[in-house]
Amino acid sequence: MTPRSGLFRTIASRIAAVSVLLLAVACSPRQGTVEGVASIDDAPAAGAEIQAFVKAGAERSGTPFATGAAREDGFFSLPLPPGSYHLVARRTVRAEGRDRTYKAEYSGNPVRVSGGETVKGISFALVEMSSGGFVPRRGTGVTGAVVIDGKPAKGVYVYAYPDNVGTVRGPSYAAFARAGEDGRFRIVLREGAFRIVAREKGGENETGAMSSSGKTGGDEGIPVRLEPGSTRDLGRIALRSPDEGKRRRRAAGGGQAAPAAEIRGAAVREDGSPAPGVYVMAYADHRMIGRPFAISGRTGTDGAFILKFPKPGKYFLGARGEYGGPVSPGEPVGMFDGSPDHGVLVRDGERLEGIRIRVAEKW
Repeated sequence: MTPRSGLFRTIASRIAAVSVLLLAVACSPRQGTVEGVASIDDAPAAGAEIQAFVKAGAERSGTPFATGAAREDGFFSLPLPPGSYHLVARRTVRAEGRDRTYKAEYSGNPVRVSGGETVKGISFALVEMSSGGFVPRRGTGVTGAVVIDGKPAKGVYVYAYPDNVGTVRGPSYAAFARAGEDGRFRIVLREGAFRIVAREKGGENETGAMSSSGKTGGDEGIPVRLEPGSTRDLGRIALRSPDEGKRRRRAAGGGQAAPAAEIRGAAVREDGSPAPGVYVMAYADHRMIGRPFAISGRTGTDGAFILKFPKPGKYFLGARGEYGGPVSPGEPVGMFDGSPDHGVLVRDGERLEGIRIRVAEKW
């Protein structure tokens, strides 16, 4: 069987599956309903989109079969034809000058819906999505307190980096939290190994390089290993001024003290001219969702960009005018088209040059 015939056969099977489902909907005398509540940090997630998917896995990154919205009090009611569904909730929140995407998957998936019946008690506790679509597990994570000179450090950012990403710097953290008035913090994670660091970056955003007045705590990361449903208290994390020489070297290295690999190239417009003012992003996930593994600064008049990585691997490259939230009308957006999956393999110690990413305004 040729790849082309395989593709046609796959498309035909999907069309047939949808046809059968639509026929079932048309023939069913009564629909069923799923009901429940959606929340973020124990507050109602008003306006959260409730999505019902027929399939699990990667299919949940596509178009849902049906959607609904949570009310002001977080309650939702979604009518569905009889069948089995995977339920997901999503909401984008504008906070601290950025759009943040929150998500939750119902722990009881798949949900069986019968005609004329209501499935009640569906509960979503939405958490912020991260690199590679990382979705934390409620009840799993770390807590602690951040201090400066023994006093609570209000507003300090605390980051959790997966232990296997090879760094505790840059945008590849899995999740973060901000310390409250008393310096206390809680990061919702999931099972696995992480390294925790705290930083007073000198700005109002959790991303970007630390200023010369910034402070750091946790050194190269406090190691933690979490089991499902476990929360570990890290005690006090004391902040201190970083070594200025190391800070400058990291800043020159794109946030990495000693990058293992890098990619250099240019963002260009459709006519081939340089595309200034865009960010180039590298994702570990081929779907290019969530937080990027690495991100360049805004391109200059020559469109040039540099991406530096703490470890080699295959990365999927895209570019856009902003680095958070949905695409805005007129925003330049593009992907690396030098390979079918938009991916680039970079080896240990390699500097890969000449990568071009074509962008176009989206309307």
